[in-house]
Amino acid sequence: MVFAFTMNDFIYAVAFISSSSNMTVSAGVPTELIRGDVFFWQSLMAAAVLVAIPVALAYNFFLDRFVQGLSLGAVKG
Repeated sequence: MVFAFTMNDFIYAVAFISSSSNMTVSAGVPTELIRGDVFFWQSLMAAAVLVAIPVALAYNFFLDRFVQGLSLGAVKG
C-alpha cells in the first residue's frame, strides 16, 4: 500500500513538472542522472549522500529522545 502511494507521488511529479529546476529531489535525481541504459553512478551516489546526511544528523540529534520515549512506554506507573 505504501509503495503504491510513493510510486504515485513519483509519477505525478515526473509527469506534471517538466522543468528540472522545479522538480523535487526524489523526482529530479532519477530523471536527470539516468539516461536509458547509462547510469551516472558518481552523481547518483553523491545525491544519495547529500540526501542521507540531514536525515542521519536529525536521527543523531534526537536519538536520546527516541530511547527515552521507548523506555517510558515500558515502565509501568
